[in-house]
Amino acid sequence: MLAYSRRYRRCTTCGPLLRTTAVAVPDPARSRKATLRPCTRRATEVPITEFSAGRKRARVCCSGEMPDEAGRLAFRRRGYELKPYAGRFRSPSELAVIDSVIISQEADRLKEIYRALERHAPTLLNFDCRVYVRVTAAGRQLQGRERTTVVNAIRRLRLPGAGLTRAEWSTLASDQRECEKLPLAPYVYICDSSLTWEDIAQVIAENPAGEPPNLDLSVDAVDAKGKKIKVPRERWLLLSRAFPDCNAVHLSKMQDGLSGGSVYRAYAEVKGVEGTWPATYFVKMGSRTKIATEYDHYQTHALKYIPFNLAPRLALDRCGLGAREGVIVGDFVEHAEALKDCASSGRAIHAIGTLFSRTLGAWRNAARTDDVRSLPQALSYLLPDSIDIPDERKALIRSLGGTPDLAHIRELLDRCDAKPILIGTIHGDLNASNVLVRFSDAILIDFKQLKEGRPLLYDAASVEVGLLVDGFAADRRDVQEWLTSIEPLYDSHEMFEWRIPCHPKDPSAWFFDCVRQVRLHARQLELKKGQYATALAVAFVKKSCNAHMFYDRRDTLRAAAYLLGERILEFVVAEYSKEIL
Repeated sequence: MLAYSRRYRRCTTCGPLLRTTAVAVPDPARSRKATLRPCTRRATEVPITEFSAGRKRARVCCSGEMPDEAGRLAFRRRGYELKPYAGRFRSPSELAVIDSVIISQEADRLKEIYRALERHAPTLLNFDCRVYVRVTAAGRQLQGRERTTVVNAIRRLRLPGAGLTRAEWSTLASDQRECEKLPLAPYVYICDSSLTWEDIAQVIAENPAGEPPNLDLSVDAVDAKGKKIKVPRERWLLLSRAFPDCNAVHLSKMQDGLSGGSVYRAYAEVKGVEGTWPATYFVKMGSRTKIATEYDHYQTHALKYIPFNLAPRLALDRCGLGAREGVIVGDFVEHAEALKDCASSGRAIHAIGTLFSRTLGAWRNAARTDDVRSLPQALSYLLPDSIDIPDERKALIRSLGGTPDLAHIRELLDRCDAKPILIGTIHGDLNASNVLVRFSDAILIDFKQLKEGRPLLYDAASVEVGLLVDGFAADRRDVQEWLTSIEPLYDSHEMFEWRIPCHPKDPSAWFFDCVRQVRLHARQLELKKGQYATALAVAFVKKSCNAHMFYDRRDTLRAAAYLLGERILEFVVAEYSKEIL
């Protein structure tokens, strides 16, 4: 399972951040802690003793060379039972008791390591078994090919790797680069030839496998419409590791977002609890890298700085990673509704105020000034050259009178060079579905896109854009009539001047009320005039670039978002750029 530590330090040799943990070692002579850096060089430091749930599994299997007598003693002192690896595991129950598998590379059969990892690593990792590859010591004769062969195998098989140098880490695909921040949970760990059996035994003891999977767990799932769906094998294994103390888990799929992960409301029947009333959780499953990133964001930013009642708390011992996918489990936010639903009913004003003053308060209080970058430069990652607007949506934009040309948008942004800007931690995807409202509380979810050192204005702009794109999804007015009704909000480069209130009988009145509240808080984050307008334009254009086509009103709203973004930028450049520059 994913483990979390409060202590990080940076490797002075290769740069990556490494988690350090404390473990109880029976031998008093080894009460100090050995830490293996990603660059495989060794360092020691005196730890602060921490409480631990203890080791869950006690078997370590070796493929190839077995430890000598001193090595076997090192494992026995740490409470491990050594077994030879017979070439295959006969049953899931046998895999469930294994903590780690050590594969020793053979100098005369270097490429066999690829076949061994291909055959066994995915299954082992899905059972949360750690995989350690001992690089052969015949390095002089092989001129480094022995280690390169292992790294290439990890890269080609797209396995999560650790124990890599900075140069090796940079050769991995972006969805494999996890070793900078995350513990061994689980990885294919490269053990350099300089490491002894004593060293390997210690690193295994410091990174034990989690709870054995609950092979008797009953899992059933339904989609958002109540239709029964099948749970893939890897996801079932993740769930069996996440709920080892349960008899059954029922998953009810929630409305899909656009992040690629599957989110469920989970009803877990806990073993040994009288009665049949289940415990309720949210469960999110998706690609390993995205889940690991979101987990890290929860740990480093959300849980530390957002009040406990304004973000879901993770069940840390239920979160985990497999070979390709991962799972996050946390408290389900009961009795709440999405901001988009609350807003269109005219009940979001107090929640929007809470969002900026309390939920995001710590991030805003820690803001700092950036005198070097302009706002478009700090947000350039949102509109890279690699993205474009879907062709079907381009046709809709043209029908509304817009020019669907991102090169033109980037040219306009280059002329909006207002400095300084206020930067800090931002949610990064603060749309109207990622803010839940319970009474007057604004509760944040989905921290996958969280960023540090970015303009704080972007979160405010994202709320306004999200309310427009999602809040009007059920509006059945003609698109031109609808655009005319909201046009007064976007007919100038100045976003904070007085607007004539929208007539209460107008179906857009709720949006005017929400925008007024959002801009009240955004005004405090603008250091130069025109910056919020620029952030708003970027957020509008970004919405229009979403590759997902809905083939309904939502596509029209995204086309209109591009139109509004283009119009705002033209106002900023034509009417206000001289003063900004």
